[in-house]
Amino acid sequence: MIGQHKRVRISQGQNGDPSRGDFLATQTLLSRRTPSHEVPKSKPPGRCGADKGKGSTATLHFATYNTKTLASQEDLEQLQDQLKGFKWSVIGLCETYRKGEGSVELSDGSWLYDAGRTEESPNTKGLAFLVHKDIKDYIESVDRHSDRIISCKIKLQGESLQLIETYAPTTEYDDADVEIFYEELENAMDPKCKYKVIIGDFNSKIGVKEADEENEWIGPFGIGERNERGERLIDFCVANKLYITNSFYQKPTSRYWTWESPGGRYKNQIDFILTTDKSMAQNTEINTKVDIGSDHRMVRSRICINKRLERLKRIKRKKPPRIDMRQLEKVAPIFLLELQNRFEVLANETTPSITCFNLSDLFLMNDPT
Repeated sequence: MIGQHKRVRISQGQNGDPSRGDFLATQTLLSRRTPSHEVPKSKPPGRCGADKGKGSTATLHFATYNTKTLASQEDLEQLQDQLKGFKWSVIGLCETYRKGEGSVELSDGSWLYDAGRTEESPNTKGLAFLVHKDIKDYIESVDRHSDRIISCKIKLQGESLQLIETYAPTTEYDDADVEIFYEELENAMDPKCKYKVIIGDFNSKIGVKEADEENEWIGPFGIGERNERGERLIDFCVANKLYITNSFYQKPTSRYWTWESPGGRYKNQIDFILTTDKSMAQNTEINTKVDIGSDHRMVRSRICINKRLERLKRIKRKKPPRIDMRQLEKVAPIFLLELQNRFEVLANETTPSITCFNLSDLFLMNDPT
């Protein structure tokens, strides 16, 4: 477990590499499967959509973006500049090609949690979370689960939300690597967190849902045809009860694709946002304003958690027991006989007394089921 942050800013290191110099000297290292940052016990300053009054709706904006590179200071500054005026809470980043593990405060007050290349992970292409300054004090922990998976926990009122950023194997990898990825992803999901959102580049095409396809976890909207990796993603969602939110909102065709091939010949939807509750995602869409030279487009989802509605759902789930009238007819003679015997005992008593019995217990005692 790592202690409190040192509030630092990225400074230009050796050879223009922001992962060296002052950053290495002051970074707070992430630990594998252990928290890197804890929320202060005192109430954090400012106002945060994730921690409103009791019974209100917590609103967060999560996005995922395959940057292709975020290694230089210029890349980072360009991303920060393009995010101005754009609503976001946490952005999951992949293929950052950054070095080292750590967290650092940026010039705009946001925090970058890096899970880049290290001696232990020399082949990773780099993952990161960019956390808005209004949300940073609500981050409970940041964990690196593998070279392809990182997660963070966000403290809500009385509950925690787990956000997972992923980068799935491309077609250059065989199916065994894909199976390892999904096994690691399933292991990364924290059962203690009530809310889960999984985002990232899945390198899978789910295509358009067939008219006769019975699958509640995907919606009717999308582009292209499904491939084998898309089938594997859907199987994972079915097994873990995850909704592919991109597919539930109708958009113009040009607003579905998230990746284009060199020259723009092919355009596919391979970046997705998954949730454990379909009602959490109010809208999922691509963003064309953020463009730092990647062949991917950013995908963002507005996540709303209505605490009052959640309580009502729990109340509705507690349905009264169903009574089988035919079963009552079968046990009625037994019940009447037992009742008669009880009253005979009362009539034969020589001293005044009161005998209490529970009719429901009597019924259950004689219920042949």
